[in-house]
Amino acid sequence: MAPTERTTGRRYPERVTHDREAAYAILDEALVAHVGFTTDDGPVVIPTLHARDGDRLLLHGSAHGRAMASMGSGIEVCVTVTLLDGLILGRASSHHSGSYRCVMLYGRATVIEDVRERTELLNRIVEGIVPGRLTGPNAARPAGPDEAVHTAVLSLPIEEFSVKVRAGFARDEPKDDGVEAWAGHVPFRLVAGSPVPDAITGTRFPGPDLATLRGVHPGA
Repeated sequence: MAPTERTTGRRYPERVTHDREAAYAILDEALVAHVGFTTDDGPVVIPTLHARDGDRLLLHGSAHGRAMASMGSGIEVCVTVTLLDGLILGRASSHHSGSYRCVMLYGRATVIEDVRERTELLNRIVEGIVPGRLTGPNAARPAGPDEAVHTAVLSLPIEEFSVKVRAGFARDEPKDDGVEAWAGHVPFRLVAGSPVPDAITGTRFPGPDLATLRGVHPGA
């Protein structure tokens, strides 16, 4: 993917790539996307769960809400997806940073009007986050067309994007080599706790397989 004016890295360009597979890997691991758009009342940014379907990003929300109506009207939107991998601590305060992988995506979303397709995509979003949730034994009931009419699904083409990755250690300066402070990297990861069943479920069914959850590691 060739960079555009707004996806060209200017600060630390060596951290920026436009590799499609790198972008897909981040989008497929992350659970939350932040979507920015402009309204008559000013700019708005909302968090939402998302899913990737080939070369498009699927976003969903209330069919009766302002966000879906605004974004579905064809205005420009900006989506950012970030994985915070840790903290980078330097010997000087000014060299502290975060370790992260981030995708920034620009484009115009289109509304999935066909209710059958929308129903299928809503179920695909659930399956993409909790694999096996709608299949196999003890599966949850999939969404039906009567429910899909209340939830909008937007399709955003993954065309104009950039990927930025920050890793490693702090960019400490030689003048701080003698500072007697710990410096290094504190890694983070998203960990799932033990599933807590509701009153009806009780102990009748096993909980979800934490190892299959998107972007989540089983707890200790």
